[in-house]
Amino acid sequence: MDLDRCRYRTFEELYEYCWRVASTVGLICLEIFGARDAREYAVNLGVALQLTNILRDVATDFAHGRVYLPLDDLARFDVRDADLGAGRITDRVRDLLQFEAGRAREYYRRAGAAMPGNDRRVLVAAEIMAAIYRALLRQIERSGYDVLSRRVRVSRRRQMLIALRTWLGVRLHVAA
Repeated sequence: MDLDRCRYRTFEELYEYCWRVASTVGLICLEIFGARDAREYAVNLGVALQLTNILRDVATDFAHGRVYLPLDDLARFDVRDADLGAGRITDRVRDLLQFEAGRAREYYRRAGAAMPGNDRRVLVAAEIMAAIYRALLRQIERSGYDVLSRRVRVSRRRQMLIALRTWLGVRLHVAA
């Protein structure tokens, strides 16, 4: 889809993109990990991760001629391409990105609700990735959604701590 599309009119169109580029990877991993009942989890987590990537990469994608934020949402918040290219966060851009972050959070919530207890241990890698990307989403929120003037990231050290805490939580059956 990246070869012939650089814009998505609606969230439904963007959802299809997220499903194809991220959820399908999760579905394949279910087979590799031996998970039996986690299809809904994988689909929702894939969408959540991809939406988080889209938020983090707004400036980089814009510089490459791509805008993954749905055109309907841009219009709803009265955000124009010039606003995204300006390199600074306006109130309208912040409101748009906050809305999109809420959408990502909803897909993380759906994934968590769909996590089958009997597959949790074999999905520890997915849970680690989810925890790191949730931390990234929190960093974006803490930055005031400033993804235009700098790249928001989670440090390697923090990623390692999140991974260890999540792994231990899964191994010890403790909620992370």
